[in-house]
Amino acid sequence: MTVKAAFVMSGAGVVRRGAEAFVLDLCRALPALGVEPTLFCRGAVDVPHQRIAALARDGRWLTGAYSATRFGRKVLDTAFLDPMNVEWATAALSAAPKLARGRFDVVVMEGGLVGGWVGRVLRRLGGTKFVDIAHGIDPKWEGAFARNRPDRTVVFTRSFANELERLAPSARIEVIPHGVDLELFHPGARQPPTDLERPLFLCVGHVDDHKQIDRTLEAVAALSKGSLVVLGEGPGAARLDSLATAMLGPSRYLRANVARSELPGWYATADCFTLASRTESFGLVYTEAMACNTPCVAPDDAVRREVIGEGGFYFPQGDPRAYSEALELAAAETWGDRPRRRAEQFPFSRTADAYANLFQELAR
Repeated sequence: MTVKAAFVMSGAGVVRRGAEAFVLDLCRALPALGVEPTLFCRGAVDVPHQRIAALARDGRWLTGAYSATRFGRKVLDTAFLDPMNVEWATAALSAAPKLARGRFDVVVMEGGLVGGWVGRVLRRLGGTKFVDIAHGIDPKWEGAFARNRPDRTVVFTRSFANELERLAPSARIEVIPHGVDLELFHPGARQPPTDLERPLFLCVGHVDDHKQIDRTLEAVAALSKGSLVVLGEGPGAARLDSLATAMLGPSRYLRANVARSELPGWYATADCFTLASRTESFGLVYTEAMACNTPCVAPDDAVRREVIGEGGFYFPQGDPRAYSEALELAAAETWGDRPRRRAEQFPFSRTADAYANLFQELAR
């Protein structure tokens, strides 16, 4: 039995974030497992897809209106009208007619509250099962979506599942950890040439307030030596570059936007990978770094402990001195193959099989 599955992921083909990269990898793997995927997105991608429209979360007027006042931000957050939810909502509405005509067995909706409502309508009208993959970084958002009663809410860690069960006791939750391509990401990846001062600290992610890459810059600048490489773009990129010029100078800082195929080499050449984001639902970049046998430094919380395990060090969120010390210790530690062995616990093939089995089960 071939299952027709639709994925609504507005940023695919437009931005390079972990969630989009994961869904693209999954859509490439599913046809061999009896699932026929169609991705609804804003950009052009190399998997079967249909283009939809959405208000981009990084749009100038949208972010400007959201950031104008602290009170306004609080009101918009409460009403689920922050830029990310606006993008999700407009994408879900744009995709809805095509989803209804497509007669899909399963719809995987990244669409916030509005996406949840669209999923419920599709289920009522045509019996389409709908699934939430909880990429969201805010438990409040995911709790509200789970209360729309998707046929399954997929989370990536047992820690986040416990949190979601508290927020939405009736949710039907399934834990499927993210997987990493252990053949693409490996310690022998070809390393890019660099003259930056060692040790080299690497950060990969969207440059915005949530990822807190400015905190990473401050932590590296507090060390007597070492450089920071940031691979990513975003609304905070220009400000980060300006700060880095003042705090590190060109011999200790580089920011670039590289193709995904180039990431393994950068992970492999780094002495330490770090991402100090406020929260993560999983943190695929941590497993990518560890697959290249590069240790991680991350804020100390239950999700990141569950993902990184003994493949890195932790620091209390909001403690800049502890952050700097953790980076220094990680770069000096003799790790052996501990990071790689940790990443090997998350093979992508196991993840793809789990999703295929879930979609087959729901379609039956």
